[in-house]
Amino acid sequence: MKLDLGNVDVAYTNDDGKGTTTTDVAGFLEADYHIMQTFYDLNQDFIADALANEMAGALESMAMGGPGKTNFSGAMNKIEERFRDFISSGDLMQGRWLQHPIQAAINGNSQRKKTPNAKANPARVAFVDTGLYVASFRVWMEGIVN
Repeated sequence: MKLDLGNVDVAYTNDDGKGTTTTDVAGFLEADYHIMQTFYDLNQDFIADALANEMAGALESMAMGGPGKTNFSGAMNKIEERFRDFISSGDLMQGRWLQHPIQAAINGNSQRKKTPNAKANPARVAFVDTGLYVASFRVWMEGIVN
């Protein structure tokens, strides 16, 4: 089995015809900032515990005469929630993990605003511009046979 971290491929609607998707953005961000790798590195124990607890639940169910199957959806939901909290909290910006600051976040640039690059915009959390990247984050397992 293999655990994958990625995004549902959703098109950005206000991208001036560039055809940018959440998968494109995730690729750019991973290449420049290693966001998902950093998340994984910092949360390996949490991820392992979530998967182990789900497997233990399936074994307990089997011991009690139940089917003893799992698709790990509970664990995957916990990991996804942890990723969204990781980004939304700004921990990535505060930590030693980010090699250089995100100037657009510091400047408050946001595509959610009527004037995205106005100097009056307050600083925002890095990697949460429109929110689509974070909302489209998913975890899945390869090699699960139901």
